Amino acid sequence: NKKALSTLFADGDKAPKQERKMLRRSISFPAISSRHLLEQGDGIDDSFHELLESMADMTLGIEQQKEVYAAEQRDEANTSQSKRTIQGGRRYSVEFFSRVLKSRAPKEIENAWAKLKIDKNVLYPDILIEGVEIPYSIDDFYETFLGNEAKYPREKFMAEFQQAENIESTKWHDTGDGFTLGRVYDYYNPNPAPMGPPMAQVKSEYTVQRYNSCGIQICCTTTVSGVPMSDCFVIENRILLEQTTDDAITIKVDCGLRFVKRTMFQKLIQVTSKGGIKKTWLDYIEWIKSCS
Repeated sequence: NKKALSTLFADGDKAPKQERKMLRRSISFPAISSRHLLEQGDGIDDSFHELLESMADMTLGIEQQKEVYAAEQRDEANTSQSKRTIQGGRRYSVEFFSRVLKSRAPKEIENAWAKLKIDKNVLYPDILIEGVEIPYSIDDFYETFLGNEAKYPREKFMAEFQQAENIESTKWHDTGDGFTLGRVYDYYNPNPAPMGPPMAQVKSEYTVQRYNSCGIQICCTTTVSGVPMSDCFVIENRILLEQTTDDAITIKVDCGLRFVKRTMFQKLIQVTSKGGIKKTWLDYIEWIKSCS
């Protein structure tokens, strides 16, 4: 019993704040005056032993409460980890579009793709690349280059071909509309401009939509930091991949520059940026071909 008493106070000293609050709410210590104990004479020893036994029971109750609390915390952590695994798992990006395609009629998807191709989008007024063919089906291209489990992810191209550094990227995740996946890349890219640091900080936000075997739409919003005048504009790209034959798809790249600040160098920025963007996507297409 004395051992149990020392355990109570030792544990109480180390208990987290939340558990101490729980202890105060659930346990009240008996109030025993010294005068009352003296009046009991020979009953003091019995009362003291009863007190120790009572406190030992309370110690056991505290330990049990700790175990229950710890189990609840583990359950919450496991549930949270399970959700992250589902969203960012290796097969998630493939299974996501599998569910999407099952939930929509094939004709509905075909009509949506046909409308997407002919509708003009003010974000992407300029066509940079059109009609370039690569030897992949839509299914093979998605699983090889786009999915979370892709054999040749874009990060590989960025590191090996563009010499990008410190590349960080999220996994594909549902953006909330049940039809679009999104992900973000943060990295440092070589700066070809004569001014500014040798490496520019870049953030690219990607979304992807798949229209069954008809095609894929990839949209990319890119911002650059640390380079003179880079805070004046945002780069918008759209890539349309269309199945033209059973074993080939064509690529179209549209582009737009969205200016968020006034600058007297707007025309110069438009010309130089579009040239750089076009080169990047042509390099990417050549890299894709080299992987086949």
